[in-house]
Amino acid sequence: MDAGTLGTQIVSSYWYRVAGLAPALRGQLRVHAQRYRSQTWYVVEDRINNRYHRFDRQAWRILRLLDGKLSLERMWQRLAGEAGEQTPSQEDIIGLLGQLHGLDLLAGDTLPDLAELQERSSRQTRQKRISRYLNPLALRIPLLDPDRWLAALSTWLRPVLNRWAVAAWLLWVLPALFLAATHWPELTGNFGERVLALDNLMLLWLIFPLVKALHEIGHGLACRHFGGEVHDMGIMLLIFLPIPYVEASSTWAFPDKRQRMLVGGAGMLVEMAIAAGAFYLWLWVEPGTTKAMAYDVAVLASVTTLLFNGNPLLRYDGYYILADLVEIPNLAQRATRYWGFLVERFVLARREAPSPAMASGEAAWFTAYAPLAFCYRIFVMFSIAVFVSTQYFAVGVMIALWSLIMTLGVPLWRGLVWLKSAMAGHQAGHRGRRAAMILVAGLVLLLFAIPMPHHTQVEGVLWLPESGVLRAGETGFVREVARRPDSTVRPGDLILTLSNPTLETGLVAQAARTEAARARFEAQMLGDPVQAGALKAELTREESALAFLRERNTRLELRSAASGRLWLHATDDLPGYFIKHGEVVGYVLPPGVPTVRAVVEQSDQDFIRDRSAGVSLRLSSEPGRTWPARVLRAVPAASRELPSSALGRQGGGDAAIDPRDESGRKSLASHFEYELALPADFPYRLIGNRVSIRFEHPPEVLGERLWRGLRRLFLAYFRT
Repeated sequence: MDAGTLGTQIVSSYWYRVAGLAPALRGQLRVHAQRYRSQTWYVVEDRINNRYHRFDRQAWRILRLLDGKLSLERMWQRLAGEAGEQTPSQEDIIGLLGQLHGLDLLAGDTLPDLAELQERSSRQTRQKRISRYLNPLALRIPLLDPDRWLAALSTWLRPVLNRWAVAAWLLWVLPALFLAATHWPELTGNFGERVLALDNLMLLWLIFPLVKALHEIGHGLACRHFGGEVHDMGIMLLIFLPIPYVEASSTWAFPDKRQRMLVGGAGMLVEMAIAAGAFYLWLWVEPGTTKAMAYDVAVLASVTTLLFNGNPLLRYDGYYILADLVEIPNLAQRATRYWGFLVERFVLARREAPSPAMASGEAAWFTAYAPLAFCYRIFVMFSIAVFVSTQYFAVGVMIALWSLIMTLGVPLWRGLVWLKSAMAGHQAGHRGRRAAMILVAGLVLLLFAIPMPHHTQVEGVLWLPESGVLRAGETGFVREVARRPDSTVRPGDLILTLSNPTLETGLVAQAARTEAARARFEAQMLGDPVQAGALKAELTREESALAFLRERNTRLELRSAASGRLWLHATDDLPGYFIKHGEVVGYVLPPGVPTVRAVVEQSDQDFIRDRSAGVSLRLSSEPGRTWPARVLRAVPAASRELPSSALGRQGGGDAAIDPRDESGRKSLASHFEYELALPADFPYRLIGNRVSIRFEHPPEVLGERLWRGLRRLFLAYFRT
């Protein structure tokens, strides 16, 4: 649907060549008046080409005088007498006639230029074919004319299409929505595997066309119900799935916007009713093929409707409903032209550039809609590509490349061509050309020429050498604290003693069993050597068990393995306190400063190892101060064990933790560890705290960083 409007006020120097012509509109055209935002628009219906063209009131003042009898000179004089200062200029009239000629809306009294008609027809056919096959979401193949049987079906259903039908639809769909919320985990569990399984894809190929056929029949019935015509029905390949479509463009001529909105939403209403019925069936039947088919129908009739048909950011049903609701015809095209107008006005400095916003409030809609629709279109197509790639990698990559070319490459190329033509033409002044060149050159320099500061931010924890960490060697209750906090200790000094009644009782019992085994062995040594050999093996087992229990008993004494100042947790409450095996009781702080254990993601490992120019860190308690650091060593192997639970999300860090790990130290992703040395004035009393570490890298252009980020995202998602 092409919108025609007048905006220029330039006097034409070629008026004398066309002043005597008396053009006329073709007789097969129909005109429909519509109201948008208190303004009257006129929709011209071309019944031969099945096309619709919308013109504003100013353009219609000229169109209504094109009767083939009134010359352009007399028409202009008549318009001048009627409109006064609002008289369209000669340039306006010539431009509008050229637009009408290009749209094949004018009738001529002379033989047409057959070569020019052939060229125009070929160009239109080529453009239609390109627009049809370059859309990665929809490839259309027309098949038949369904108008006659849709008219008969509409007549048969007319008695039930009333308010009672609306009430019945609500009573059918709303309970399904409530029940779906209560069964949400069952519906969404393993969604990708269930939908993209090879056997389920075969079901989708059978079910999807049937569901969408009912959707499109809903559009056609609504259109016929309000007096429209439907003369085109065919197959559309949506992500390589064949689904029917109907061309209900005659809806655009309806004067009442509520009728147009109902036609746009009829297909979604039908699909939601189908989804509700399939969901009820899914709840009722036992697991099997029928339940799987019901699940597929419920998903297809609900999820696809919300993501595609119901979303106004894609040019499907929701888009046309929104355009009628806010009363902005051709919302997408005019929003794109509005951003072009902003470039012309503020970059190319064309103060006379006409704005596509013709009514109050349209500019705000245009400003928001174009970028939102662009971003959502990219998001949907790449989400589909990633979703498919999880099961069928090659197909997903092909969809992603196709989407990248069509959604980014082609629009960017067209924008550059438009900018080049605007700069080369007379529309842009010297100031505009200079501003545009500076903008393009600045963008190129920013992305590919000017190195920008670059760094990598990671997390770490203040750490002591392993010898400075006091861990309980055995489970037990604290019996005695041998050293007080802040005292100086040396290697081997006793810190505290634990008691474990179970271990002590087991040790006494095991000693008795060992003595009994030894007595039996010694008694049989001289009398029965064969029996003594068997008893020797038993004695060896009992002695090994006794040695193990004695070794555990020695671990009830916690001793220092390093020299330094003692620091203990909850000193006054330690006597009688129960401590688990491996639990940290305190630290032996060395005279020097602690080190830092930093966690680096696998994707950043090579870059940090090979291209780090400096390291600095900050404490959360002192965010305004930075301390320098240096790398002491790097663990050469990747690991999933974190040095401290403080780095995991349960402890406030960034690392995702395995939910099955109770200690909170086992991450889901592999990482590398670095040990950093700190300056002598670092406040070492903050042992165990998280720190933010910054690895500085040589400056790098933004283009290279963006490419590396996209590559890492791709490799990380597909684990390639």
